[in-house]
Amino acid sequence: MATRKCKVCKIEFEKQQPLQFVCSPKCGIEYTKIQNAKKAEKERLQNQRLQRAKKRELETIPELTRKAQAAFNRFIRLRDRFKPCISCSKPNNGTSNTFDAGHYRSVGSAAHLRFDENNVHGQCKKCNQYLSGNAVAYRAGLINRIGLAAVEALEANHTPRKWSKDELRNLAALYRQKCRELE
Repeated sequence: MATRKCKVCKIEFEKQQPLQFVCSPKCGIEYTKIQNAKKAEKERLQNQRLQRAKKRELETIPELTRKAQAAFNRFIRLRDRFKPCISCSKPNNGTSNTFDAGHYRSVGSAAHLRFDENNVHGQCKKCNQYLSGNAVAYRAGLINRIGLAAVEALEANHTPRKWSKDELRNLAALYRQKCRELE
């Protein structure tokens, strides 16, 4: 008979049957346990993949928009962390919790410019939240930063825009990557 190495204890033995992988019944029980554990782990991983796919499929446009907006706002705060407030020129101390990502044309009035980097700049919380964006001073600061032609192009842009789920996922991934590069 041919010799074979036991799959469990690695001892060489003479096989008695054609598909014999183990040297003894004790090793046979252990081999079965190992195979069952591998099978259970494979099923668990497959279930996780299916759950992730299902969760991704069930994500709504508003959920994806929130995720993309959070990543975009974080990028703007990091990009402008050492610049003064766009409206009142209050200096930023480099921490992202003192400044907001303030939109020149608000998301409510110009949702298509929500992710336009020229439309969003670091703005102190007072100007953004308590002075409703401080639009007149924002425009003056914006002209200084990006130029009059770019500001007028922003003001003239009325192109409607709808983002698909994949576009929103890609935007979120893009701005997370940009944040990693800035950090």
